[in-house]
Amino acid sequence: MDKKKIWIVTELFYPEETAVAYIFTRIANYLANSYQVKVICGPEFYDNNKIGFIDDLNILSGIEIFRTKSPNLNKNSLIQRTIKILIISLRMGFLMCRKIHKGEIVLLATNPAPLLLFVRIIQSYKKFQLHILVHDVFPENTIPARIFKDDKSIIFKSIKFLFDSAYSCADHLIVIGRDMKEIISTKVNNSKKPPSISVVTNWSNPEKASLETCNKNKTSKIILQYAGNIGRVQGIIELLDAFRLSNTEGICLNFRGTGALHSYIESYITKYNLENIHLDGGFSRNEENDILANCDIGIVSLSHGMYGLGVPSKSYHLLSAGKPILFIGEPKTEISLMVSENGIGWSLDVSNQNELIAFFNQLSSIDSGILIEMGTKARELANIRYNEQTILKLLQIEIESIKHK
Repeated sequence: MDKKKIWIVTELFYPEETAVAYIFTRIANYLANSYQVKVICGPEFYDNNKIGFIDDLNILSGIEIFRTKSPNLNKNSLIQRTIKILIISLRMGFLMCRKIHKGEIVLLATNPAPLLLFVRIIQSYKKFQLHILVHDVFPENTIPARIFKDDKSIIFKSIKFLFDSAYSCADHLIVIGRDMKEIISTKVNNSKKPPSISVVTNWSNPEKASLETCNKNKTSKIILQYAGNIGRVQGIIELLDAFRLSNTEGICLNFRGTGALHSYIESYITKYNLENIHLDGGFSRNEENDILANCDIGIVSLSHGMYGLGVPSKSYHLLSAGKPILFIGEPKTEISLMVSENGIGWSLDVSNQNELIAFFNQLSSIDSGILIEMGTKARELANIRYNEQTILKLLQIEIESIKHK
C-alpha cells in the first residue's frame, strides 16, 4: 500500500544550519517513516558564512526536494532582505501551485512570511489540508524588531488584517509555546471557523551531548554564554548594559554567533574597554556541543514585546548539555515558565535593569553545587520530557487528529 503524501513547505531546510532548517529536516526524516514526504524550500544556504561547514545531519534518500533560487542580497539589510523574501515567497508559491494537489497534506513554516498570504489564495482552489507550524508571529514580531514603531499605524493594521486572515484559513495551527498559543488565538478567534491550535514544543538531543563534554570550563571564573543568532529581538542591548553596570569581577560573558547586532557588540566592547566580554563568530551544528560545554550558564534572551512571538530553540540545546539557563525576557513566556517550573535556572525581566544588575552582582559568590544541581535537572528534563522522539511522535499525532475544514 502506497504511503500517504505530505508536503513540507519551508524556506529553510537541509543542508542549511539555522534552527528552523534543522527542525524541519528532522520532522521530514521522522514523517518519512509513515508518509511519502516531499519538500518545497529555498536555496541551500541562507547564510553564506555557513557554506563549507560540516554537519552530521542527513536527509533520508526517499525524501524529494524541490528548491527555489534566491537573489544574492544582504539579509542584514532591511530593504534588501524584504526584496529577497518577497522573491523567494513568489517562487515557492509558484512551486506549490504546480506540485500540490487537492486533498494532500501540507505542513507550512512561517518563513518566509509573505508566503502565508500566497498560500491563503492557493489553498482556496487547491483545497489541501493545511497545517502551519508557527515559529514566528507576523507582523507582531516587527514591533520589537523596530520595523514598526507600534501597532497604531494604518499600514501595520492592514498588514495584520491580511496575516490574521491567512492564519485563519489553516485547518490547524501548531505553536511552540503556551504564550504563543495565547497570541495566536487572538489572531484567529474572530474567523467563522477558527483553526484548531496545538502546542508542540521544540526538542533536545541529549544523546548527542555526552556527559564527558558537558563541563569544560577550567577557569576560576563563572562563564556566562550566549550562543546563537545575535539579532534585533534577542535583548542583546539590555543584556550588555546591565552586565557593564554590574560588579562582574569573577564573571565572563561570551557571545558566539552571527547576526545584525554582531558589529554592535564589537563596537560596544571597544567603546567601554570591556575585558570580560568576548565575541566570536558563528559555529556549525556539529561544533555546538563543544561550544555549549565551555560555559557554566547558558543565556537565552528576548527583547521586551516578544511575549508569545518566539521560543528560542537554543533553550532545548542547553537542556541537552546539562546547563543551567539564565532566561532574560518577559515573565510567563514559554522558556520563563519552563525554567521556573523545573528549577533549572533563573528567569529575569528584560525590562527591569535593576533586577539584572542585582543578579550579576551576586553571581560570582554562588555555590558551584547549585549550578551542578540545576544542570543535572536540565539534563533529566531533556531526557524525559523534551526528547526528540517523544516530541515528534506528538507532532504526528496532532497532525493526524485534524480533519479538513
